[in-house]
Amino acid sequence: MTEKKRVVVVGSGIGGLTAAVKLSQTQKYDVQVYERLSFAGGRFTQHDHDGYAVPTGAVHMVPHGMKGPFAKMMFGKMSKGGLDLGRHGLEFLPSMKFACRNIDGVHQGSDGPMEIMRWFPFKDTFNLPRLLLARAKKPGGPDETLDGETWMRKRFSDPFVDFLDAFINFAASVRFHQMPASTTVRMIQNCFWSDRPHVPKGGCKSVIDALRKDLKQYGGKLKLSHEITEIISGDEEAATKGHRFAVGIRRRGREDATWIGADAIIHNGGHPNLLDTLSDDFHIAQDIRDRINNTQAAGGIGFVFGLDDEIPHRDSGVTMLPGLSRVGGYVIPTFSDPSLAPKGRHMMITHQYVPKSDIKAEIQRGREELHSALPWLEKHGEEVAVHSYHRNWPCNRTPQGSELPGDVGVEGIRLVGDGVKGHGWMMIEGVTSNVPDALQGIAASLRN
Repeated sequence: MTEKKRVVVVGSGIGGLTAAVKLSQTQKYDVQVYERLSFAGGRFTQHDHDGYAVPTGAVHMVPHGMKGPFAKMMFGKMSKGGLDLGRHGLEFLPSMKFACRNIDGVHQGSDGPMEIMRWFPFKDTFNLPRLLLARAKKPGGPDETLDGETWMRKRFSDPFVDFLDAFINFAASVRFHQMPASTTVRMIQNCFWSDRPHVPKGGCKSVIDALRKDLKQYGGKLKLSHEITEIISGDEEAATKGHRFAVGIRRRGREDATWIGADAIIHNGGHPNLLDTLSDDFHIAQDIRDRINNTQAAGGIGFVFGLDDEIPHRDSGVTMLPGLSRVGGYVIPTFSDPSLAPKGRHMMITHQYVPKSDIKAEIQRGREELHSALPWLEKHGEEVAVHSYHRNWPCNRTPQGSELPGDVGVEGIRLVGDGVKGHGWMMIEGVTSNVPDALQGIAASLRN
């Protein structure tokens, strides 16, 4: 019998773990995942804080429910490209509303996408079918001259655009004016065509736990607290000859790295980190290097509040806060899954984009906006945690509409993660939508 070819997966976020599990299920490869942090899951997991399941970056939501790429990957049959993780008890719970908004202190909820349109002028309902049927080609073409806000305000009322702009802020850490029109159109199409959001039963970590169980079941290995120091040609090291790559691995707390051989690499650590570790022996075209170096990571801030059970808001729908300068919205997932907070309590998670680099000042401005928009928060809530990401952390968060290529031109290497989301797909939907293409590229390189 011939020895299995080895695939090294860099990073254990949703993209890396999903790709690793899918490869392991084929039983064709030796799959090894290396994560530099002491926990798996990246921004899609959680830590316990006095009984609250505080997320590391996500909001415990599956944006497009059971109809989106994420659910199809998690629950789909293996014969059809899915992972069939229901075998491990994974379950998604529907949110109580499709979407909500808070206007002048009044909470409104909708049960479906068309019910939302009752909140807005007739011209929005009239023009929406044109938007949903528009051809939203990928951004970057020579005729891509409009940003999303300009395109939307030419066709829809200000209240409707402000509502959707708040949602984009909540979901993607950007505003319409920062996105190409084609990305804006495609994102809205994906949202209106999808299911209502769902909450993973047990929170984000339940998904990560199911992925880890499946990875182990099929022989894949995950090593935490290990970072990649360098990627060079396999022939450069005696221990890795016969492999396409030699990968330097350093365990936390140790100075020296050890070398392992790899025949292919799936990188979930971000394009800048790949460039930093990849030897000059591997050619990457200058235009790709320029795109990577000129892309600034998006930033976001999230508050986590513990709430008593006397709050006036009584559903788990994502609530938009249109008209605010920074905060896009909030969600109370405990109305779908009470286990995410202590008994008799609720957990609220907010999100806002970061227009300025002074994170401490932006946190304070967001806090002030929230208390102004939700007067009941002062009486019924307590701030449990604040998380933020900006600059190069997390390293693979590129702005929506500015995604980088998953193939940088090095045979045997493909990138996954937030930096290579599929066109118009946001958050974890975008990450998983790109995984099949990355795996096809890896499989083709291993046949060569």
